[in-house]
Amino acid sequence: MIFKKRLNNNAVIAEDEKGREKILVGCGLGFQKKEGSEVEEQKIEKIFSLEDAGQREQLKELLQEIPVEHVKLADDVLSYARVHVNSKISTNVIIPLCDHIYMAVERKKQGIDVKNVLLWDIRRYYPAEYDTGLYALRCVKERFHVKLEEDEAGFIALHIVNAQMNLKQKSVHEITTVMQEIETIVRMTCKIKLDAESVYYHRFITHLKFFAERMFSGKTYEDQEAAALAEVIRAQYQEAYQCGRKIADFMGDKYHYTLSEEEILYLSIHIARIVSVSRKPRV
Repeated sequence: MIFKKRLNNNAVIAEDEKGREKILVGCGLGFQKKEGSEVEEQKIEKIFSLEDAGQREQLKELLQEIPVEHVKLADDVLSYARVHVNSKISTNVIIPLCDHIYMAVERKKQGIDVKNVLLWDIRRYYPAEYDTGLYALRCVKERFHVKLEEDEAGFIALHIVNAQMNLKQKSVHEITTVMQEIETIVRMTCKIKLDAESVYYHRFITHLKFFAERMFSGKTYEDQEAAALAEVIRAQYQEAYQCGRKIADFMGDKYHYTLSEEEILYLSIHIARIVSVSRKPRV
């Protein structure tokens, strides 16, 4: 790769053989380098090739302000999330992750802890993302010898959630609120305590997460095959279907969002499963 610009001693901008711009990180990569010279490939530790030009510029600015070790850690957290959460999480999450982790470490050194009021909800609704946050905290302690509070794991988890949703106007907080509201309707209508340890509960929560995202994006889910199942679902899952109708009315009243019949049917199926499991006595 051809050296173009030094960001600092450990980060440079380079071009590959096809003329594509890359951001390279590695110990001493930028030390006394001249434009047009070959980059020493054995020194390259990380390669960033963000597709969005604006994101690339932000990462360049970040690397000029933040120690490269924080960028490496953020990249490792992203790799962990891609294995344990979602393989398609956008590389763009590197920027908010890196910035957040750096600021959290600096705050902790000054004795400042920030409380995360959503921590309980994050642990409940986004367990895989929260696990990624805990992984990040372990990495910070191991590499920087700074012990961050559990609240920071929740904040990091939210960055991972955001990276999967690609929402422009609504926040994870608003999506989580909708999930809480629907869960409350199910609990009150069916008079149950939901079994949060059940695999069906996690499927239910995942369904609600993407339902809320669709709602705030103004999209409606439609499936022609669901229409053929309508009578069966209404007859077999009467309680769940009535609960689904109640949720539809609530969404219409509060958010002016009209659930399609297909959405109500699939919601009813998830409700029926989680209600059935939650009513079974634990062994």
